[in-house]
Amino acid sequence: MRKLLTAGVILGVTAMQLAALPTAAVAQSSDEPLAILVPGGGTYSRPITTDSDLAQQFFDQGLRMAWSFYFPESIASYQEATRLDPDSPMPYFGLAHAAGPNPNSRYAGMPDDPQGTGLDAIREALRRIDNATPREQDMIRALFVLYNKDAIMDTRERDFAFVDAMRKLHEKYPNDPDIGAMFAAGFMNTTRWDYWEKDGTARPGTEEAQFALEAAMRAEHDHPGANHLYIHLMEASGQPELAMPAAQKLESTVPISGHMVHMPGHIYLRVGEYEKAIDINERSQIVDLQFAELWGDTNFPNIGTYPLSHKMHAPHALDFVRYASMLQGSYAQASEAAQRGAASVGTAPEAVNRGEKRVVHSWVVDKVFGKWDKLLSSEQSHKGTPYLDGMWSYVTGSANIAKGNLAAADAALVHIREMAVDPKVDTTGVSPTSA
Repeated sequence: MRKLLTAGVILGVTAMQLAALPTAAVAQSSDEPLAILVPGGGTYSRPITTDSDLAQQFFDQGLRMAWSFYFPESIASYQEATRLDPDSPMPYFGLAHAAGPNPNSRYAGMPDDPQGTGLDAIREALRRIDNATPREQDMIRALFVLYNKDAIMDTRERDFAFVDAMRKLHEKYPNDPDIGAMFAAGFMNTTRWDYWEKDGTARPGTEEAQFALEAAMRAEHDHPGANHLYIHLMEASGQPELAMPAAQKLESTVPISGHMVHMPGHIYLRVGEYEKAIDINERSQIVDLQFAELWGDTNFPNIGTYPLSHKMHAPHALDFVRYASMLQGSYAQASEAAQRGAASVGTAPEAVNRGEKRVVHSWVVDKVFGKWDKLLSSEQSHKGTPYLDGMWSYVTGSANIAKGNLAAADAALVHIREMAVDPKVDTTGVSPTSA
């Protein structure tokens, strides 16, 4: 039986103001399913106010996929939950959560909620807030802070206001793992993978997020979001081994998510478990292919902030195979992974996200392993951009130094300096491997 409750005033938005909000594009009226329930999608569940068992299942899948950073899959699942139970507010809450920013989108400088999906969704949740439990109402109100530009126009100020709202919720509901994880995630968005000083000490706010995630994992040992975020938070700390328990259990929380299969590699690399890092990242690529086969041609929206999905994750896992193989000292395995990555970008790497970087990987592998003759006898496979040409001069210049060809090395250095001041360098789409 759906619980009917009084919402009162919602962060300064009255019932009269809610009625005047524009109609959201996220409301679903189609009779066609918008997602499928994927086998192997995990078991974590957050019971919500709904009369539909199937809507509950799709909400849970949306939540697990959001905590997996597979946001299109999450959005589709939430959309199906809204179709099955249009009166339940929490699927709209979930949709707003999945459509919003995350540390990767902030790191890449992507615009938040570019199509307004998240704002529309949280407005729909607000319209239905009388159908929510008190805790659900609190969560909806807190998430609205992240989207409420009328109250706070500046994005960064709004981010910190959201963190404050989630901190209050975490204090009110200290044993709720989703609230704890959302609080930590809100903080992590504000610093974009920069949580520790160079000496390994915590930057302001990091320890508070750490404690929130640890509390979430105590409350729910197998919580997909808390374990996932804890790996990210702790990997660059002075004690990455603290996240080993999270790394060891994460895959089992959402075994059909290639990204969750891959994620323990962030810790395995830090603690020297290179073979494990290689194994899980090879396996994660297989899992993504399995997911694609299961999902088929079902609806696949691209309307949120960050588009990571099973369709585009494999190159990231392949980067980990290459890097772990290099650290392990396995030239053959590192070279093979690098060549697979280069082959994936086709003949125009500059047109592919991180495409130039993946071309360069095979050159860097040869440089790291001292394959000087191979480098000097090879033709530059891709050329014509400052990054590609500069990196080729770097690896061949290194080879010439090793071989004693100092004049050729000096010429390479001159070329690198020319490339470094080329204005096109600032517009090259090459960035470090993110999460």
